[in-house]
Amino acid sequence: MPVTDQQAAPRGERKLRSDTRRNRRRLLDAVGELAREAPGQLTMQAVASRAEIGPATAYRYYSSMDDVLAAYVLSVVEKLRDFSTTSTAEGRPLFDAVVDKWVDLLAEHGPALVQLRSRRGFLERLHNGNEIIAALRDAWSRPVQGLLDDLGLPDNMIEYALFLNNMMYDPREIQDLLQETDLSRREVITRLTEAYLGALRGWARAG
Repeated sequence: MPVTDQQAAPRGERKLRSDTRRNRRRLLDAVGELAREAPGQLTMQAVASRAEIGPATAYRYYSSMDDVLAAYVLSVVEKLRDFSTTSTAEGRPLFDAVVDKWVDLLAEHGPALVQLRSRRGFLERLHNGNEIIAALRDAWSRPVQGLLDDLGLPDNMIEYALFLNNMMYDPREIQDLLQETDLSRREVITRLTEAYLGALRGWARAG
């Protein structure tokens, strides 16, 4: 049976969407590889070359290196969000599991995550609907709320608790502890979590 224009167009559109997804994925994979191997050489040209995509094509998907880094960071944070929101654990066990998952993700993706910087603080970006911060909020809200409940701390400090969480579990600082001290992975997690619990209690007492 002959294919009509109406039938052919959707297939062409599907192929275009498939090509777009594949090329975006190749660019993000290239960012991760270069960040691990040669972080000082992270440029759009280098990323496009590693992805075997022309620079002009790369710029059609991402307008700058910051844009492709933001997309990479978002893809990692979404993995944490998906893990957190589908976990059947609750309370402190859920929080501990999400921290473990975050540190695992940093072991694989940390070199790229630390490349993205913002002049704006966590709360400003949260209130302005920043996509990465919104995904972080979705990843951490349930485990942090469960932790507050376990500690008997007020629900109305959840936003401050997320703010403190963002400070305490910052990828740069975790990478720093893992690389520049003799602390084991488990010791880093334990000390950061104990410090976070202390920060939550201290914040509540001060309020």
